[in-house]
Amino acid sequence: MVKRIALLAGLLGVVAPIAGCGSNGTLIVRADGRIGPFRIDVTTKAQVLALEGKPDRVEEDFVPTRKHPAGQTLYYECGRGCETAYSINNGTGMLSDFETSSSRFVTERGSRVGMRAEEAARRERTKPWNQGCGPGPYLHVRWDLHHIFVLTAWGGKVDHIIYLGPHSIYYEGLC
Repeated sequence: MVKRIALLAGLLGVVAPIAGCGSNGTLIVRADGRIGPFRIDVTTKAQVLALEGKPDRVEEDFVPTRKHPAGQTLYYECGRGCETAYSINNGTGMLSDFETSSSRFVTERGSRVGMRAEEAARRERTKPWNQGCGPGPYLHVRWDLHHIFVLTAWGGKVDHIIYLGPHSIYYEGLC
């Protein structure tokens, strides 16, 4: 019995740090589409659910020119005013987009939600851009034909990390 409990505790120690909102570990968001244990265009909805559990809410995402949803977004609350969202493309069945306001996620260069935008821009070796729909500037970590990876800022601080992949379900991207 003691061996089983020790084995279970060991497994929980391995699994708990990779879960998104419910655990204490830091998760790295990388320019190549890796988000902690997940990867854009590789991770399935079942894999997200297996690690994150039941979402706090699920929303269907529509494109105006189509009758059927392009995908769905799984939302996980991570505290007051904090949310992490994983979007699944219905066509591919894979993770297509990611957005978080949780400081548990960090870029490869150490930028995170809550950090001064000026410091994040220095770390990411970029300048704030006002290209996008939101009111604050965007710090481009990766912005090319198939990938948009940005930090958004509000009031001089990073307030979101966003990654839109090649099969994004957001038809306007970040405008």
